Amino acid sequence: MAGTKSKRKPAWHATSALERGLADGGCPVCHSLQRAVRRYIFSFLYEGMMSGSARERFLKGGGFCREHFWQAKNIEAEHWADGFGVAILCENVLTRCQHEVEQIPESKPERKPTLLGFPTRPRRQPATFGLTPGSSCTACAMRMESENHYLAVLEELLEDTEFSQRYRRSAGLCLYHLQAAAGQWQSSASLALIKSTADGEVRKLIAELREFQRKHDYQYRHEPRGQESTSPQRAIRFLVGLRADASTHSEEVPATQRKRR
Repeated sequence: MAGTKSKRKPAWHATSALERGLADGGCPVCHSLQRAVRRYIFSFLYEGMMSGSARERFLKGGGFCREHFWQAKNIEAEHWADGFGVAILCENVLTRCQHEVEQIPESKPERKPTLLGFPTRPRRQPATFGLTPGSSCTACAMRMESENHYLAVLEELLEDTEFSQRYRRSAGLCLYHLQAAAGQWQSSASLALIKSTADGEVRKLIAELREFQRKHDYQYRHEPRGQESTSPQRAIRFLVGLRADASTHSEEVPATQRKRR
């Protein structure tokens, strides 16, 4: 029909990632973000750090944050074992941090007593630090951008009958992404779906956690364990999302091509 604006189809890559997240169980946005961040860090170590502009952005931000620096170390150990790339990055950041170390005072100024004999608080200008490690982590910035994208795509996907049925059978979003979606989405149908799915998941988890506790009572320890045995892990996953080092099947360079460029 002329003049009718067609609905934009969700990006293929984001759609594929969210579908894999549903298949893996747990929050599909968390799963998608883990893969995206891991893929970004891998690519940065594999070839991105050889770009002068990319390296400069990395250094201006103080390198990776704590979580992503350790993740980079683990990824490099998995694929190359030599630690050479992370060693270069650490040396670069430390060179920039030398001035910060020099700014740290070696001693505190003496407190001079007042006329009444009470010690005074010394007036001293605090040292100004030009670089805070991890303050503008490029992996964090990429993660935030991807998070907004995945949430936007998910809102559209939930209006598709087939995808929405699969979502209803899943554990749904974690609490953090549930709240983020509630603050961003405009679709009443998508919001109603994630709310009803979350309500069912919370009720199920509470029941299983109570059963888990009951079976730890000495009177009932003889009873066989069921699905409730994994309820603590699933409850934590709902409350705070996936662990940063949780296993995911990320799209990385095949083993035959893992020689660093």
